[in-house]
Amino acid sequence: MSAPPLEHDPRDLSHAEIALFAHEFRGALTVISGYTALLRHGLDRAETAAALEGIDRAVARADVLCSDALAGQTPSAKARPREPVALRELVTQAAADQRSATGRDITVTFDAPDRLTVLGDGQALARVLANVIGNAAKYSPADARIDVVVTCDEQPFLGETAVLEVCDRGLGIPPELRELAFEPFERLGRDEDTPGTGLGLAVVRNVVLAHDGRVRILDRDGGGTVVRIELPAETRAL
Repeated sequence: MSAPPLEHDPRDLSHAEIALFAHEFRGALTVISGYTALLRHGLDRAETAAALEGIDRAVARADVLCSDALAGQTPSAKARPREPVALRELVTQAAADQRSATGRDITVTFDAPDRLTVLGDGQALARVLANVIGNAAKYSPADARIDVVVTCDEQPFLGETAVLEVCDRGLGIPPELRELAFEPFERLGRDEDTPGTGLGLAVVRNVVLAHDGRVRILDRDGGGTVVRIELPAETRAL
């Protein structure tokens, strides 16, 4: 795999930007480790094929991050061309990857047209889902289910909109801290006893904004948190 031509000197990357790369690269390694552990326990042919495909996805994700770093680019969605991204496949794969990484019960409900598509950077959007689902696993009880729900809606200013919600059953985030949660390196009061860097939601916000979308933290009925991501749908594909 050859490195892309340099657009910026990699030596100009700040500590914060290097930390972002390390955070995202570690996420890919965690997925690889999870699938590797499954393979060691013995799987049938279909399960083995799915695990190997998951490892391939994580390797591709890590390779993109390395290419960006070598080119002196920050890990954002702005540097790469936009392509149609099928959300059913993206969400299904992201949930499978996080099941392997976290060992959690993660359900996917796709209440939208099968061909619901957004125009964007598939690798960056996969990182968004990895971070949001990973956070839901980190901050909710070990036996609690995590729900990923995809719908399609008409939003003011956004038009036809793909809506992705990741719902946990944890302690929740107070309204006054929700904007702060998207700032790099911010650890909220609830995070003191939980390992982490405070970078996951910062990555999520940066990528979603680069896709002309928005992301919000809401309360889940019955307790917990909903991270709601809204992205312009590629209506020509519907």
